Amino acid sequence: MRLNDMDSKRDIVAEIPDLTGKVAIVTGANSPQGIGYHVAHQLAIKGARVYVGARSVEKSQNAISEMLRSTPSLDSERLVPLAMDLNDFRQVQSTARSILEKEERLDILVNNATRMSMPLHKDRYGISISFSTNFLGPYLFTTVLLPLLKKTACMEPGVRVVNVSSRVHLALPTGIRFDSVDDFNRDFGSEDDHQSNRLRYGLSKLAMVLFSKEIQRRVNEDGIPMLATSMHPGGVRTDGVTRYFGEGNDRLNDLLTPLDGALTPLFAAAHPLPFIERERYGGAYLVPFGGIGNTSEDGENKQLAKDLWDTSERLLKDVLSSSL
Repeated sequence: MRLNDMDSKRDIVAEIPDLTGKVAIVTGANSPQGIGYHVAHQLAIKGARVYVGARSVEKSQNAISEMLRSTPSLDSERLVPLAMDLNDFRQVQSTARSILEKEERLDILVNNATRMSMPLHKDRYGISISFSTNFLGPYLFTTVLLPLLKKTACMEPGVRVVNVSSRVHLALPTGIRFDSVDDFNRDFGSEDDHQSNRLRYGLSKLAMVLFSKEIQRRVNEDGIPMLATSMHPGGVRTDGVTRYFGEGNDRLNDLLTPLDGALTPLFAAAHPLPFIERERYGGAYLVPFGGIGNTSEDGENKQLAKDLWDTSERLLKDVLSSSL
């Protein structure tokens, strides 16, 4: 398969094997006009039991109802509602721990939920809401679930962690640091203008690239057969992008459909090739529709990836032990 060939992109779904018996989690899966919805839907169609992530049970259940309506043959037991606000770290930790208690395995984790470019608003912990939602929440969720992911990988190789990033990280100036919360809150010159808001979004997406590389480095070091990747899913006409550009904007006409936008995450999550060739794909930054793309100089910085992990770990430990 020529992975960047538009004519062969549907082969990605066709070549995903039967996933019966596997367990998957997809965050940000509530909207049919979003990428996560289609990733979750396709994984369930292939046989996986899928946690359908959203900010509320109602939104998650609505997505499940739509999947069942559009695919009547789909077994409702394959779709599990998952409510979680990634900006609420205690809820994220509690949700992940409840999954550890309920599940014997976890084969696929797709960290898809995101906030688009926004002003520099801080949460109650003094952290940029954009960075918290787009990176720190997924970091916490993933690291709490890592023991189960590793356990599953040792039982049955093929476990994947998929972190949805964006090519916007390529617009960042070189020399990014992740040594403190001040680095997470970098304003890039303004708390609210188009370019600064865009770069803050890119900062959180650079973090997802580095996070994938550091997960891969750690599991390789431990000899655990797992695969972690990040990717740019393409320019996709999602709800968030439509709101960002505005209804009727001509730029929307050239964007991928949400289902097409789901193809690269699906390739990373379940296609056989990335795991078979995990020496190539492990920690890689993917581009549509499954090719290995070039990240930035900072995106290849192994020390920066370690710094990001260590700073995030320290910060979240302090936050979760505080009375706030």
